[in-house]
Amino acid sequence: MRRSRFLLLLTISAALLPLALPAAGLAPALARETPATGANAAAFTATATGQVFDPNPVVTLQDETLTDQQDKDYPALNPAYRTVTLTRLDGSGYLHGDFATIDPKQKTPAFSSTGQFVYLRSDDRFEQVMAYYHVTAAQTYIQSLGFTTINNEPQNLLLNPIGQDNSYYDPKTDVITFGKGGVDDAEDAEMIWHEYGHAIQDSQVPGFGSGNQAGSIGEGFGDYWAFTMSQADSPDTATTPLACIADWDSTAYTYNQLPHCLRRVDTNKTMADYQPNGDVHVNGQIWSRALHDINLALGRDPANTVILQAQFAFSPSTTFQAAAQATVDTATALYGSATASQVQAAFAARGIL
Repeated sequence: MRRSRFLLLLTISAALLPLALPAAGLAPALARETPATGANAAAFTATATGQVFDPNPVVTLQDETLTDQQDKDYPALNPAYRTVTLTRLDGSGYLHGDFATIDPKQKTPAFSSTGQFVYLRSDDRFEQVMAYYHVTAAQTYIQSLGFTTINNEPQNLLLNPIGQDNSYYDPKTDVITFGKGGVDDAEDAEMIWHEYGHAIQDSQVPGFGSGNQAGSIGEGFGDYWAFTMSQADSPDTATTPLACIADWDSTAYTYNQLPHCLRRVDTNKTMADYQPNGDVHVNGQIWSRALHDINLALGRDPANTVILQAQFAFSPSTTFQAAAQATVDTATALYGSATASQVQAAFAARGIL
């Protein structure tokens, strides 16, 4: 669904938001969604029980030998399932909520009159539960930082309609589509969070990602968003480093690589490695490393407050340098010069500033 656009003034004082305090009450410079209020907000109070991977079997079981086996249910995967509460539902019996909703085009949408959405991975409804739960978790986290106008809507999710090992966010339809080639993409929460990262940026800057550098920033942010969402609950181990993205999905195409990673957010790539006509996913690792280092320097919540707030100032065709400077300026406004210096240093280490 498409949303209206309106402007808000940024009136944040560094003195009011020191680094040690939660960044509540932020007023973003641009937004496209109106938060649900009154009767609309009250309509999304139902809960249900679901079964998911969180974030994926490789991380949960610390086992890099797991494989897809053509979507088979097999005993080694059983300990990876988690029973969770699905929140913010509309009570219709479908996975329709105020932060996530299964797209109307979904074949065999999950339905339960008893509030039980418990499926195994061989059932395509399992991926619907995965996508609903993990997108809702991402939006809940965003709002915990004080943002109520970043993709604050029922994000449409379409599961397994294509056989390719690919997923994508379509800004024209505002739908995230997940493919089922190899490991079904939505079996890995980090794939869900990566794609949701694109929806976040499109919400903040309509049409974001025009040109190679902006597109690379988009891919880098998507990888970073997967990293920082996993950061909340996942272990950072030699077997499954947090910096390794999509440990489970990537088992289908990284046979000789350990650990299995789609990409990493801690590579040593700099602007010296940037290819103007190159793959935005590869170039994006320059940006994701900078965000990763900002996260380690500031801490998860302050870093994500700065990173999300800064994106309101990006243009659709922004450059690495312009986006980095906007992020430094945002850090200055929110937390002062000492914090901004740490952000500056992360970008300087990548040769961006």
